[in-house]
Amino acid sequence: MKDIHVIRTGLLAVNSLIVPICSDKSSDAKKVFVVDPATSVFSKDENVIVEYLQKNKLECVAVLLTHTHFDHIMGIAAIKKAFPNVKIAVHKDEAAELSSAPGRMNCDILSMFGMDFLIQALSLLPCPDILLENNINLSILSDDEDLKKELSKWKVIHTPGHSPGSVCYYNEIAQLLISGDTLFDYGGYGRTDMTGGDELLIQKSLNMLGKTIKKGTKVYPGHDSFGFSF
Repeated sequence: MKDIHVIRTGLLAVNSLIVPICSDKSSDAKKVFVVDPATSVFSKDENVIVEYLQKNKLECVAVLLTHTHFDHIMGIAAIKKAFPNVKIAVHKDEAAELSSAPGRMNCDILSMFGMDFLIQALSLLPCPDILLENNINLSILSDDEDLKKELSKWKVIHTPGHSPGSVCYYNEIAQLLISGDTLFDYGGYGRTDMTGGDELLIQKSLNMLGKTIKKGTKVYPGHDSFGFSF
């Protein structure tokens, strides 16, 4: 598998990830999914992910969210506009933050940060197409049998604590973990003092990851350094 491509985007420098689905030898090697597109007009990078995809002739088949905090979701609309058939996937526990955007969690957090000017932009984001649950694989993102086979290598791991519907995406074969804001480098993890956060739950999630993820797995978190070993 090709390496995950990282573009830091948005108001809070989110690691937006472009993840190749298939190997170079596959006829579908140009298909990718995007995780946590944070681009926005407010950070003057609204189209940077779309432009990268188009320049490299990549087809985005899905947008996956590790959670729905405002800083991780602002770029969904731009990708949906460029790739109308793209599917948006989020854990079921945070679906309302998009289907009834802006949801209570984001409204509270934006108020906390003094960023209420983002509420209108959030209200225009598209609704989710796929609701994720713990331990399912990503084959549900496509009806194409070849793509389903490749996507099935990625498993959804529900890791509540930073937010109720936080998830990690784990490819055991490729030894890759997309951890969102659940896990950072040097033993760090996402804050739990915002609406929807729970310190006890994130400690349980981290303990579970420690028992689940193989040592040596490369980790791609939602912020800061990436590609470090678990």
